Amino acid sequence: MEETAALCDACGIEVVSTITQSSRSIDKNTGFRSGKLNELCAAAKELDVDLIVFHNPLSIIIAQRIAAKAGINVIDRTALILDIFADRARSTQAKLQVEMARLQYDLPRVLNSETDASGHERGGSAYNRGAGEMRSRLVARQYGKRISQLKKELEKIKKQKYQDERRRTRTMMRRAALFGYTNAGKSSLMNAMIDASSGQGKQVFEKDMLFATLDTSVRMIPWASKAFLLYDTVGFVSNLTHTLIDAFQATLDAARDADLLIHVIDCSDPEWQRKAEISEDTLKQIHADHIPVLRVFTKSDLCKNKEDFPLCVSALTKEGMKEFMDRVIDELYPEESAVRVLIPYDKMALADQYRAVLTIKEIDHTEEGMICDLKGPQRYTDAFRNMRI
Repeated sequence: MEETAALCDACGIEVVSTITQSSRSIDKNTGFRSGKLNELCAAAKELDVDLIVFHNPLSIIIAQRIAAKAGINVIDRTALILDIFADRARSTQAKLQVEMARLQYDLPRVLNSETDASGHERGGSAYNRGAGEMRSRLVARQYGKRISQLKKELEKIKKQKYQDERRRTRTMMRRAALFGYTNAGKSSLMNAMIDASSGQGKQVFEKDMLFATLDTSVRMIPWASKAFLLYDTVGFVSNLTHTLIDAFQATLDAARDADLLIHVIDCSDPEWQRKAEISEDTLKQIHADHIPVLRVFTKSDLCKNKEDFPLCVSALTKEGMKEFMDRVIDELYPEESAVRVLIPYDKMALADQYRAVLTIKEIDHTEEGMICDLKGPQRYTDAFRNMRI
């Protein structure tokens, strides 16, 4: 409920009251039991509210019945998050994905929008199609046509992104992706990593709110004679539906393609354990749970017992950043080997290609080529095995 209230705040909705009911399951007809539903409607009238937001997912019929009884609009948490996504999406891909997710969420509601509480179509019977059914079916066809069009446009963008990723892959640089519960401080940590590495990279947007960023950001981070690509991903929340996962497919691709996932956890949050479990469960949903994970605890400047947390950092004071960055490099470039090689001059392009992932120290120039000492992951030094001295 606190999370849903925070989502309302992120959507510009003021929460004036909350109502809960202890029940083993949602009433399949009206969500709340009759007594609690009457209490909800009375409170809505007394407080003169504009909207009722349910934390639990509501079926189309339940939402319609509550709205009819209360006389105001009723939405669930999924609709609320989709509204936030629509407001925050910046890239073309994010906007298209959010539009498609919204249409897929609304489509069954359109088909049922002109049914009454008993489930019968207005303007018709079981034996003939009334005007109500015809209107809803027409809108549904328009939705379906637009969804098909969006899928084609997204497929074109996906192919272009694939080409961009192939170019990045040819640089041989390893990839790390930040992930974690929304508002854990991922964008702040990314900016701190940019500052710690060179201070010259373009900063990413950061703000203390849920879903401050939806689009994937990527930066090259040089550190300790190595370099890696760092991706920022959208924040996770509890009980992500397939509709919501589809809505930020682009940013989740960054997590699935990473060599290392950096789990950003707010150590000042008393609920950090529950939120960490939610984030790691989401990795299973998107089939990224096989990728190595490095946990980093952020906001140490706000934490009273930071000594209890391993690898604790502060994006604000920069405390612990060097240790953290060294650890990332160790995780991305393990099993280092050192070899001396003679690189023919006509093969120097190969050396240039591997400079991002290997330390290359020039020793001497000969008629045959350049003698160099190479140090780095064995899988990369193996590319020079035929040139070893």
